[in-house]
Amino acid sequence: MKIAKLEGLILFFLLSPALALAAKDTSDYPLRVELLSNTVERYRPYKNSGFGNFMYRANGRGNVGDGSTMHAFDFRYDSNIRARLTLRNETYLAKWKKPQHELEVLVPEIGKDGRYQACDMQTTVHEGVLVRTSNGLIELSQADYEARKERREAAKAAPAQGQPAAVSNLSVTSNPDSAEIEVDGSLMGTTPSVFHLDIGTHTITLHKTGYKPWERKMTLVAGEIKLNADLEPEQPK
Repeated sequence: MKIAKLEGLILFFLLSPALALAAKDTSDYPLRVELLSNTVERYRPYKNSGFGNFMYRANGRGNVGDGSTMHAFDFRYDSNIRARLTLRNETYLAKWKKPQHELEVLVPEIGKDGRYQACDMQTTVHEGVLVRTSNGLIELSQADYEARKERREAAKAAPAQGQPAAVSNLSVTSNPDSAEIEVDGSLMGTTPSVFHLDIGTHTITLHKTGYKPWERKMTLVAGEIKLNADLEPEQPK
């Protein structure tokens, strides 16, 4: 009897999508998804459930596209995995389960190249496109989004043409490293990293477990800028 229960438990762990990473044919996922903001609630689906049986209920905003066009969308999910926000210039693979209404998004397993967990999201697609700015997320029309892309591409090409750069290349380091970096409230990566940001005022915040949050409001100018943060350990309670 005990052996049968053990076999059943092993089978549950092997089949559970939260614990086993199914092999995925990425060619079946033609869409690219950016997850730009969300709120997440962690809960136990059953009372008195054991350790590890958490679920995640979330809603947020992002972009979805096929590589040539992008559209903003609102999403929500109730899943046994937590889909972290994408970093700048990062996208997740995805496909429609119900066009415009339900996405299957492949969330990379941290530290395991080519391994994913699938998260089903209910979606509402918008006509415009979301972009990160110093004032947070804003939704642009398709025309304004394309014009913004053209301006940014021209700004990146300017130094090669002997013109001054119109973007700021911000290098962020910390002591110790591997701190999470937020720019204007959006998670962008971990230290050390380099970001290409619009010139103007930005708020840089660093978080690392065991250390106090570090924040700096800066007015960035065109060119290369270096920022180093000495993190202060939290006081033991």
